Amino acid sequence: MKAFDCLGRPPSFSTHIGGLGMKKRKRWIPLAVLGVLVIAVALTCRVTIIPDEAPQTIVNEAGETVTVAKLTRAEQYRQDNWDSKILPAIHERAVELPAFLKDVTADLNEAGKAYGSRANETSAWSFCVKGAARVLAVENGDKPTKTTLLLDVTPFDGEADCKLHYGKVFSSNIKNAVRDGVGFLKLDDFANQVEFADITTAFNDKIKEEIILALPAEDYVGRTISLYGCISLQNAQPDSLVIVPVELGISEE
Repeated sequence: MKAFDCLGRPPSFSTHIGGLGMKKRKRWIPLAVLGVLVIAVALTCRVTIIPDEAPQTIVNEAGETVTVAKLTRAEQYRQDNWDSKILPAIHERAVELPAFLKDVTADLNEAGKAYGSRANETSAWSFCVKGAARVLAVENGDKPTKTTLLLDVTPFDGEADCKLHYGKVFSSNIKNAVRDGVGFLKLDDFANQVEFADITTAFNDKIKEEIILALPAEDYVGRTISLYGCISLQNAQPDSLVIVPVELGISEE
């Protein structure tokens, strides 16, 4: 004989429905606990807001306020040391051009030992030079990495004795001339090879902006110039005698 409840349903039906309700309640309990935990964390967690660094500004010669670009570590080093350390070192180490050319063409290694510098025995010798020269012509004016001024150094004889780099791009054989020429900048003084290479770029950018872009190369032809510069040499062949200027002026019209 079968038993039924007051609604005519078998007892198992009511038990089944009740079980479903209990399961639903059990599933909601972990979710409720999780919600409480999230709210508690949100109320107790501290959020620190770091404001953006305020841009630096200066007033230019026209009286306009302009934003100053943030400097890289290498650019900051250049700004802090170019006038106080780099140029004085070049002035102190610089050899007169006629004597320098005579010495390096006679024996590059002996000249290097006397007044040059290099990182190791396989590195190029780097030197600082100074002097007066007459600009005979522009060479490779259409090639940014090879544009040079052909120089006749004293005593003037109308023949090219060496070259002055005047291109917008610094090729691998000359790009480190200033950094290595000063004699006191070493890889171990910087965080890594990348930072050391960035010093080269920062120096060369300054030379490009303040010297190479300041006057067209053709404007120097036929004029006598005075210069300070640096040069790196693996050999003393004529095409290797390319000076990177750090100071350049016209001494005679």
